Amino acid sequence: MKALIVGADHIEPIRRELEMSFSGGFTRTEHWSGRKVGDERRKIPSDTSLVVVICDRVNHKLLRNVREQAQRQDVPLLYAHHSLTEIRAKLSGMSFASA
Repeated sequence: MKALIVGADHIEPIRRELEMSFSGGFTRTEHWSGRKVGDERRKIPSDTSLVVVICDRVNHKLLRNVREQAQRQDVPLLYAHHSLTEIRAKLSGMSFASA
């Protein structure tokens, strides 16, 4: 499965959490820092199973774009502040079908 992390500068702890949280785990993780102007126009890859948005690290235009694309593609969104504890708690309530 593939996850997309939007926002944040250092994603290794989040990436490790995604890999360990589910049986089979997320084997691939893409990262958009949100700092580049072009990030606001990027497209969510079609094989993405989860989008994690670090809210305090993205601008409104990028957030709106990601939310609308995820809704169209029926991809679950997880909103969090830059807190691994918060992400871990929210992931525990989610389930994913292996792609």
